Amino acid sequence: MPLEDWPQADRTLWLALRQRGGPFDDRGALAHLRDSSARMYVSAYGRWLEWLRREDPAALNIHPALRATLPRMRTWLEAMQPLQPTSRAIFFTNVLRVLAAAAPDADWSAHRRLRNGLAQAAGRGDPGRKAGRILSSQILLEAGLRHAGPEAEAAPTPLQRAVRQRDGAMIALLAMVPMRHRAFSGLRIGHSLLIGPATLSVALPEELTKSGRPWEADIPEPASKLLRRYVEATRPFLMDRGGHRHDLLWVGNEGAPMGYSYIGRRIPDITSRLTGVRIPPHFFRDAAATTLARASPAAARVIAPVLAHSDRGTAERHYIQAGSIEAARDYADVLRRLRRHR
Repeated sequence: MPLEDWPQADRTLWLALRQRGGPFDDRGALAHLRDSSARMYVSAYGRWLEWLRREDPAALNIHPALRATLPRMRTWLEAMQPLQPTSRAIFFTNVLRVLAAAAPDADWSAHRRLRNGLAQAAGRGDPGRKAGRILSSQILLEAGLRHAGPEAEAAPTPLQRAVRQRDGAMIALLAMVPMRHRAFSGLRIGHSLLIGPATLSVALPEELTKSGRPWEADIPEPASKLLRRYVEATRPFLMDRGGHRHDLLWVGNEGAPMGYSYIGRRIPDITSRLTGVRIPPHFFRDAAATTLARASPAAARVIAPVLAHSDRGTAERHYIQAGSIEAARDYADVLRRLRRHR
């Protein structure tokens, strides 16, 4: 159910939770959420309301916290049986977070036990989906270099050469700076991609990181060389074909910005052609972790800061800018050593 169609009580509840606050207003319990996270909560809660509208419409007249009885929510979960366990757990968890934030003094202990059971049943999703699809970052880097280099030079037309240079640069950058799909798709020249006379840097603002904290890393060679050629020659060539002018880094064959969904399809297509394996953008992060873990115990220690990951006890130590820059350099050193000894 779209937000604008929610019952008045539910819309009022949500707006209060998202209230930013001010000198004379209280800050809502969910005001800290990024817009992307808030949209996920709205989607889950709207799914819950739509089910109520169809199956138990009288409940929509009850206060949101009071209508969310455990039996009623169990029935909703049973109606979602066709979905994957992970999806069911996410929907239930997000609805529960909204309700618990709106009514913090209510007893949600039984609901939380059910949530924990759903999370345990879901585990980490389908364990087989990554089988055979986590290649070494060395292999991915070599594939990108080869595609943007010799294979691009052998292209029969200027457009095909430019496309190969762009696609190879995408794969090489992800191999050496394995950022999340959303951040990679949203890179903007002069904002999150900083171009200096001697260096290129990725500087992700808080809205492009899962942690909500800025993250920065220099782009090492040889990926930086490919990316600089793409920015200075290939990208302008593609943009001139369609007469486009914008600052988004990744562009299509006519210069229009590549969207999140398109890049999510494009990267697997490219890796399938280059390696025989379809690898989505977020699998490059698994590739980096696996490559580092196999390199040496010392190399494995930089996995968390390279990926901007951390456990709760070390979050503040790992998400600092200096640590991420140094970790990215260590990761690049590992890849360079692997290339020299292949």
